[in-house]
Amino acid sequence: MEKNLYEIAFERYLRSIERPFLSNRQERRFLLDNGATLKNFDDVVSRKDGVNWIIDVKGRRFPGGTRRARYWKNWITRDDVAGLLRWEEILSGDGETYRDRSAFVFAYRVLGEKSPAPRDSLFTYRGERYAFFVTPVKLYLREARMISPRWGTYEIPTRRFREIAVPADEFFSCARKPAARLLEPRRLEYC
Repeated sequence: MEKNLYEIAFERYLRSIERPFLSNRQERRFLLDNGATLKNFDDVVSRKDGVNWIIDVKGRRFPGGTRRARYWKNWITRDDVAGLLRWEEILSGDGETYRDRSAFVFAYRVLGEKSPAPRDSLFTYRGERYAFFVTPVKLYLREARMISPRWGTYEIPTRRFREIAVPADEFFSCARKPAARLLEPRRLEYC
């Protein structure tokens, strides 16, 4: 499977902010010793502090939904979580290199007048505008609730997601000052 436009836009964004990254090919799932397969991650990204993060990009429209506009969609699957946590173990080996170092990047393609970030901070790729937000997997799991047992999907309620999601430029540059955006004041710092 080739990378989708959200993943490509995120990689172009990383180049624009001069963050080193390693893109993972996703044509085939990783085969485990027991014969099971493992969902691949999208990238390994190096932050400004030198810490590398395993990233899975989740592309969403802003707003999403067909019957009514839904903002801040942030659902993920059980397979997404299991894959990233298992990759932490595999890439860490016996060390601590990637322990607690996996995250979801929610890539929002802005479709209307409302935006998840200030308009001047949106990234444009092929005429489309994007905003990128990062949530570490273990933080996501602490806040998530199941929305579909049948499909194995989870999400964080919008209000809480807006409190904990960090703009990618802050996360990867390790900036401590909050960006000028409409988020609740209680945010966790990652640097």
